[in-house]
Amino acid sequence: MTGKLTSVAMLLLCAAATAGAQDFDFVSYTRLHKDTLTARRPKQPVLPLGADVIVPVDADVPADVKKQLGEDLNFIKTITGSSASELHKRVFGANALVDGGAYYGFFVSRVKAIGLDDCGSGAAVACVIPFLDSSKMWITQNYIKFSHPQIARLMVLFHESRHTEDEHGNWRHASCPTPFQDEQGHNYASIWTGSSLAGQPACDTSTLGSYGSSTIMLKNIAKFCTNCTEKVRQDAALYSGDQLNRMLDNAKESIRKDVF
Repeated sequence: MTGKLTSVAMLLLCAAATAGAQDFDFVSYTRLHKDTLTARRPKQPVLPLGADVIVPVDADVPADVKKQLGEDLNFIKTITGSSASELHKRVFGANALVDGGAYYGFFVSRVKAIGLDDCGSGAAVACVIPFLDSSKMWITQNYIKFSHPQIARLMVLFHESRHTEDEHGNWRHASCPTPFQDEQGHNYASIWTGSSLAGQPACDTSTLGSYGSSTIMLKNIAKFCTNCTEKVRQDAALYSGDQLNRMLDNAKESIRKDVF
């Protein structure tokens, strides 16, 4: 499907959990929803992140979070690597190794602004609302209040940047199975909030969608980054492994063969 999504219902799609705690989120609105949302949320002035990060943020984003976003995006620009997997090249460019310039260019070419919102239910960590503005991502209080490593925060940003792509139908998610368990019979839960994923729109069947592309990026950083600290590589490996568990059917095996 191409163009703006116009389904009647609001869709909350991403690493979801129970009604109390979804992860990264993707939201679609009808025209009626758009009018209601616009009336509810006053237009915020935007402020540059500073330190040559060009993505502006709304004025209601807390100052410390704005500073952190700037630091995170500046950090991603510094990454260098020795190689990259084939799926990584499909996402970030045929000649792109693990390279901060390629990552930064990918993000800023898609995300033109960052705002603060409840993403429909107050349960998401971040979202894109394609019908309202598919080039803007929104972070929520769940993004702010949960503490995660820098590479995990970047995982959220790059996950959402994939959702801006109207030409790919904004990469809709699939519902996770019910039950949704590992080989030992343990229920899969959100690494961000700890909530169960079973039956939630928190999985992907698309190898190169939001979960797949962020999994590929993080695992390539874990394997091929030449200037990352051991902590960054370990965090990238941990979170990429978690995200791989959200891949269903052939998508999981494709990514595993490519870079795991």
